[in-house]
Amino acid sequence: MLPPGQRDYSSVRLSRHAVERFIERFGVEPEQAEEGLQRVLGRTRRLGRNPANGAIALLGLHQSRVVVAIIQESTCLTVLTWNQFEPRLGEFGRSKTPRKWGRLLSRLATPLTNPTEPPDDPKPKS
Repeated sequence: MLPPGQRDYSSVRLSRHAVERFIERFGVEPEQAEEGLQRVLGRTRRLGRNPANGAIALLGLHQSRVVVAIIQESTCLTVLTWNQFEPRLGEFGRSKTPRKWGRLLSRLATPLTNPTEPPDDPKPKS
């Protein structure tokens, strides 16, 4: 289960363009690109929505690098780096970078814990 504020979009259809951009921009091997992009989309944070066409911008991480995926009607259309997306923030309803940027990224990078297992006890029982 994902923490509050994070969403799983791993089941969306990946366009060929999105997979090719993921390979090009993030240096992923072609054989691992689809699986890698689905893994990134499995844990994202929504950045905003473009009211003109209904596209959604999602923020994810791939090997500690920021990935912005653009999704429209259950299809991932393209993948951008943060520097490529930042000038388009206004199109997705944001005038500037999200607040607490470092905290947002660290929460995406934090490994998920299994809720059925009890948390590790830091003190050994004697």
